Amino acid sequence: MNRLALLALLATPALHAEIPQSAHAQYKASLGIPATLSFEREGEQYRIVAKINVPLYKMRFESGGTIDGEQLKPSYYRDIRNGKEYASAQFSGSRVRLGKKDGKHTETAQGAVMDLFSLTWQLAFSNGKLPMPLVITNGKKLYPISRLTPAGGKEMTIGSLKTRTQTYTLSHGNDTILLALARDLNNMPALIRYNVGGKKYSLTLKVVEMDGQPAPAQ
Repeated sequence: MNRLALLALLATPALHAEIPQSAHAQYKASLGIPATLSFEREGEQYRIVAKINVPLYKMRFESGGTIDGEQLKPSYYRDIRNGKEYASAQFSGSRVRLGKKDGKHTETAQGAVMDLFSLTWQLAFSNGKLPMPLVITNGKKLYPISRLTPAGGKEMTIGSLKTRTQTYTLSHGNDTILLALARDLNNMPALIRYNVGGKKYSLTLKVVEMDGQPAPAQ
C-alpha cells in the first residue's frame, strides 16, 4: 500500500483494514528497549514474529496459521528465550496443547483461542471486532477474556505522521490488554500494553513499512 492510499484513509472512516502481504514495524518497548513486529502472508497462510531485544536476554514470539476471509486462525504459538523454546501452544479447534518444554498438557478452551499477536492483527483487520467468547494464551496458560471495550482515541506521532488512534481494552479479572490502532496507517497496531498473568510489557510504534512501502515516508 503506497503513501497516497494510506493518506486517503484520512477522508473516510475505516470499515476494516486490508490484510497486507507484509508489514514490518519497529517499536520502543519498556525502558526504551528496541522491538520489532512483522506480519507475513503467503497465500492463505500467515506468520507473525515479534522480537524484544532485552540486553543479554533475547525474546522472540512467533505465531502462524491460516487466513479464512478476514479471520486469522492460529495453528501454533512459540515463546523463545535466548534461542531456546520457553513455552508453546498448538491449536486444533477448541483443543490447545500448551505449556513449557517439559510440561505440555492439553486443555479445551471455552471460546475462540488466539495468542496476543494474532489477536492484535485480527482486531486491526476486523475494525475492532473479535470473536466472543475469546480465550488468549501465552503458551503456558489459557486466559478467558470477558469483554472487549472501545476506550476512545488519542493522537500519536509516528515517524513524520500525526495520526488518530482507536483504543480497545480486553479484560478478565486483573488481566488487561490495551491495543491502539493507527487509523491512518491501515489500522497498524500503534500501542500494545499487556498485563496478563503478572507479566507486563508495552510496545509503542516508531516506524512501519507495509508491502515494501514506508508508512509514513521517512
